[in-house]
Amino acid sequence: MASVEQPELRTSVAGEQVWLVDYTDLAQAPDDLNQAEILGIVDHHRLGDVMTVNPLEAWIWPVGCTSTILFNLFKMENAEITRPLALLMSSAILSDTVGFASPTCTQKDRDAVAELSVLAGITDLEGFIKALLIAKTDIEGLSAAQLVEKDLKAYPFNGRELVVGQVELATLEQVTDMIDALEADLQRRCDEELLALAALMLTDITTAQTRLLFKGEWSEKLAKHAKDGVLMMENTLSRKKQGWPWLQTELA
Repeated sequence: MASVEQPELRTSVAGEQVWLVDYTDLAQAPDDLNQAEILGIVDHHRLGDVMTVNPLEAWIWPVGCTSTILFNLFKMENAEITRPLALLMSSAILSDTVGFASPTCTQKDRDAVAELSVLAGITDLEGFIKALLIAKTDIEGLSAAQLVEKDLKAYPFNGRELVVGQVELATLEQVTDMIDALEADLQRRCDEELLALAALMLTDITTAQTRLLFKGEWSEKLAKHAKDGVLMMENTLSRKKQGWPWLQTELA
């Protein structure tokens, strides 16, 4: 739709000057990031464990999407925002905020989309949001391992490593037949990567209900919240603002 090629996936940045966009945790960075010079950060998550040798430029805002910050930086620098770029940025904000429904959404996100949608030529915003969320929740053809990997983030916590993934769905029934396979993949990751916990949030974006799958040696800290082996989190859409903070409290 935007006719933009997918960028190259960079796994090595040694000797380069880089900006970190949408993360500040070393666990989410290339392994050789410590051999690069970090010039700046643009992010909307909590500050992670990245350390720098030199002072840097940092733009970290409590908004629903990093693209909202980028949009404002473009405006500050009077940089051109082309139609394809406006389409990508508005889509990113709408996806991250689940069509403005997420508790992470702010007025800055809404204002950014209002301007970007004009530049992108989006004439029916509600229709665009509906189509975007349909595409966002389409998991047809994906294996259990691919679903876990789809939006997986690593976190250092209490001296250990853990991962928390999220799959956004139109209904939890989409994964009913995959629960065993998903849990098996979480256990595999714990065994192979020596993780204290591997968790997966299965989120129904229409009801804000999340089923949490979890495996690992820290599982017993969460099991008390499960009923008949199922841990449901009501009114939970956001990993950043709801899921991860809850996990930190329970795992402490």
